[in-house]
Amino acid sequence: MTGAHQESNGRIRLRLEPPGQGSARHYIPPVDDAGGRFEAWRVHDDGFVPKERYLSPEFLGLEHERLWSRVWQIACREEEVATPGDVVEHSIGDESVLVTRDLDGGIRAFHNVCLHRGARLVDGCTHAGADGTLRCPFHAWRYALDGRCVEVVDAEDFPGLGPGSAGRADLRIPPVRAEAWAGFVFVNLDPDAEPLADFLDPLPALLAPFHLEQMRLRAVLSTELPGNWKAAVDAFNEAYHVQGGHAQVLGIVDDVSIRYEVLGRHAHYGRLPGARRVLRPSPRLGIADADIDEGAILTGMVAGLGGAFLREEREMVAELVAAGPPPGTTLLEAYQERRRAFLAARGLDVTGLTLDQMTSVEDLYLFPNVVGPIYPGSAILFRARPVPGDPNRCFHDTWVLEWPDPAAAPKPVTRRTFSDWRDHDWGELTTQDYENIERVQRGMRSSGSRGLRLNPRQEINLWHMHRGIDEYLFAHDPMEPA
Repeated sequence: MTGAHQESNGRIRLRLEPPGQGSARHYIPPVDDAGGRFEAWRVHDDGFVPKERYLSPEFLGLEHERLWSRVWQIACREEEVATPGDVVEHSIGDESVLVTRDLDGGIRAFHNVCLHRGARLVDGCTHAGADGTLRCPFHAWRYALDGRCVEVVDAEDFPGLGPGSAGRADLRIPPVRAEAWAGFVFVNLDPDAEPLADFLDPLPALLAPFHLEQMRLRAVLSTELPGNWKAAVDAFNEAYHVQGGHAQVLGIVDDVSIRYEVLGRHAHYGRLPGARRVLRPSPRLGIADADIDEGAILTGMVAGLGGAFLREEREMVAELVAAGPPPGTTLLEAYQERRRAFLAARGLDVTGLTLDQMTSVEDLYLFPNVVGPIYPGSAILFRARPVPGDPNRCFHDTWVLEWPDPAAAPKPVTRRTFSDWRDHDWGELTTQDYENIERVQRGMRSSGSRGLRLNPRQEINLWHMHRGIDEYLFAHDPMEPA
């Protein structure tokens, strides 16, 4: 397992290098930690996670100061800023960043703040005015799509800002670093942060065969959940909870064969190499082989994965189940072959994908706050973001990506925001996950709870996330002893 080793006592220990180790540019001043509270809130080597990491406003503030101010994070998809003048706001805590497509076609990012009195320039997604600029809604100062101030109303009344003044040329909103990968635009508030490619390694090579950059947004659904942002990530970052939280799917899901692997700062799980790949229910049910209905399992799997499979793919399964697989092949193999041919006909380059991957999922964890299943031809990704000042709530965004049909006109993106997550039907599985996020957050506030005790195998992705967070929160000057 990359980044980990197993000891003789069965425990798994993670080995994480501090971000930017060996470079003084990543020095973080000492934490003001009277009484050693923050030190006491580190994740333990045995996988114990103090509950204050989910409940403490001080810990939330430390994350804002030392994690979100320095980490690469997904702001939007490139197609959301497809044409010059497009603008998307990305907020994280009290920070707000504008991602724009400049008139020269380049992607830019800068703080969402007017240099006059600090007003936010944009809320949500918008498009620049006819003149290609953004106008402050308060006093009408105007800015180019790279953050340059191009108009100060009554500039002659401001010392040093009148026409021809030297100070006018320096009037520019501070930029934010922005880089793209796989169709996603990432931003980083730290101008000295490592390159995005180094931060992502080894994900680009692992996910290249899925061609995420060629997928397109089908929907963006946003809501607010009654749980810490990490609790929301946790809910989708392991399969250990399937037997308890989603027991109704055990008849079509072999949850026991799930494998986990950490990948640099990131992680994944699913039908990794070496995992069993057959149409079988969970061994927890004790169903005899003679009683297993592979057709029902395949039908349930393709129909019950939250829109990951297209209507045509569900019809393939119905035809195969009715007619049976061709001689010399299994039902699973026959469907894998048909799905591979279907996706190739839709324009997906399937040469880098195995037949097993046609019915497998790449459950990705992208540090620190994005998680979700990636399939050949589709993906559903969840992003969790903190609510400023409230460790018991988070913003939760769902991105549904699909492979575009070359024979059909592009579909408009569905965008919906729900102030209360219960105002929308998220499907049975996600509804159960959301209910458990609230259940966990409420339970941790009890005096009877001290923290999380993580399974060192099936919850290693959660443990890995906390260790990665600690490297940002407690990293020291590499020139000085720890």
